[in-house]
Amino acid sequence: MASFFIPLTGLESDSTALNTIANNLSNMNTTAFKAQSTNFSDLFYQQIGSTGGGDPIEVGAGVKVASNETSFTQGSINSTGNATDVALNGNGFFVVNGGGGDEYTRAGNFSLDLNGNLITSNGMSVMGYPAINGVVNTNAPLAAVNIPVGQVEPPLATSTFGMTATLDSQAVVGATVPGQVQVYDSLGNNYVATVTFTKTGTNQWSYGITMPDTLHASPPAAASVTTAVAPTSAVVGANTLYSFAFGSSNGTPATVDGTSTMTIGGVAVAIPAAGESVNALLGQINALGVAGVSATLSNGVLTVTAPTATAFANSVNRDLVATTINYTFGASGGVSATVDPGTNLSITGETAAGVSATISAPVVTANESVAAYATALQAAVTAAGLSGVTVSNAGGTLTLTGANMTTAGSVIQDPVPSANATGALSFNANGNLTSPAANVHGITFSGLADGAANMNMTWNLLGPSGAPTISQVDTASAVSATTQNGYASGQYKSFSIGSDGTISAKFSNGQQLAVGQLALANVVNLQGLSLLGDGDYATTLASGTASVGVSGAAGLGTLQDASLEESNVNISAEFSHLIIAQRAFEANSKAVTTFDTVTQETINMIH
Repeated sequence: MASFFIPLTGLESDSTALNTIANNLSNMNTTAFKAQSTNFSDLFYQQIGSTGGGDPIEVGAGVKVASNETSFTQGSINSTGNATDVALNGNGFFVVNGGGGDEYTRAGNFSLDLNGNLITSNGMSVMGYPAINGVVNTNAPLAAVNIPVGQVEPPLATSTFGMTATLDSQAVVGATVPGQVQVYDSLGNNYVATVTFTKTGTNQWSYGITMPDTLHASPPAAASVTTAVAPTSAVVGANTLYSFAFGSSNGTPATVDGTSTMTIGGVAVAIPAAGESVNALLGQINALGVAGVSATLSNGVLTVTAPTATAFANSVNRDLVATTINYTFGASGGVSATVDPGTNLSITGETAAGVSATISAPVVTANESVAAYATALQAAVTAAGLSGVTVSNAGGTLTLTGANMTTAGSVIQDPVPSANATGALSFNANGNLTSPAANVHGITFSGLADGAANMNMTWNLLGPSGAPTISQVDTASAVSATTQNGYASGQYKSFSIGSDGTISAKFSNGQQLAVGQLALANVVNLQGLSLLGDGDYATTLASGTASVGVSGAAGLGTLQDASLEESNVNISAEFSHLIIAQRAFEANSKAVTTFDTVTQETINMIH
């Protein structure tokens, strides 16, 4: 009967509306959730007659759900402080892929998997445009966004440098002004390049560029051998002399091994720590305080004098330690490397008497060869009486060998100079640089000790505006700023997402590198999208194919890092809709009960 069918269609449609409202309310805290509303339309009509004027008399068959419309209005943006969160402010969707094709979402509560891939809460890959060497290619196919977690950014050799300097026009001829800038080679090692300006005449200066190369010593190679020291004894008057010939090995003073033992008159001698000099053991014996006991040391022989009646027991061992340290100089094109005057090496060793001594390296003359420096250093070692310490040079490697030997300071090499490392500067009457009129190219330093590629740099005498950065004025000379484009290697630290979707990785060397750019998509008919759950959508024939682009282009929204878009559910509006739907459901229920009563009355008419 139509009387029952009509309210039943209302009950069914109202149930759909109630379900939609309940779903909205249950997702009011779901990230980027979009609320829906149920729209109704009437069903077909049956003509049961017409009026006297010929107008049709029609009775409706009920109601149906015409659509469940999604509201894509913007949700509120909430800051989270989490770098993997990103909110989309405006039109569009993030592009995600779970292996079965692209899908789309507004929920930016992303995270990183073990491989550094940016993924959604349900494990789908977030898609974007790839970057090569920090340059994003928006013409390339979309790829899963990967963050270089745990990776190392390779170094970049300096190819350009510059400085802002003022030179004193009143300086006397011969006055010098140094300007220093830190530069990097292809392996990431840093050097201090110095540009020295020298006044040569009125409005005339010369320049020279140097770049000393500090050498890093090889790890000391040491070999240790412990040997027993057998004492000899002799009676002299009322005393007995116990002699321990520690001696030396190849002129190297011996040291006392920590496993040694010695007892005099029932009192144990405190044995020095391993590697300490025999002179230290001498001091411990003399500090023992046993009557009549004393010790002396001469040419590596320790002599202990004790009254003949004094009990004496010993098991003394010695360490023979040979240490070798190498400083390897570089060379290029057959040109031998030279030692820079900045070298300040010092050597600490022991004399034949076991006394520690330190010598400072001799003064280095400009362009001194490694061989000449080794000879001068050996002469200083010999003069100081450092027993067993030898200095040699072979194939450009400075080698230091000795027992209980340590070094301090630096050994600095002069790289092979560039033909363009010197030149002249001319200024006009206004103090403006007139020559050179262009940047200086081809400043090359080769033969770096670390084996890096030859450095080839350009000195930018002209700034970004084309104006010279070097000027001459009547004031004290000064270098106020320096620039260069190289850097050392760096460990990954963190990442951030810009408003245009560019993902920048930050490294410990202070550099930022673009590793990709988030892709955004949109469709012509938003209501035609298919809802998949987990905040994901899929395109359909009704929605049309998604157009993909980047933030801020083609009507797409902008991104906000460390933030999330909240649900756009309005709880007040939903409660209002809930009351209306409830009343509609109750009204249709009342219609059913009314028709039931009428039906019962009709049946009772027969009786």
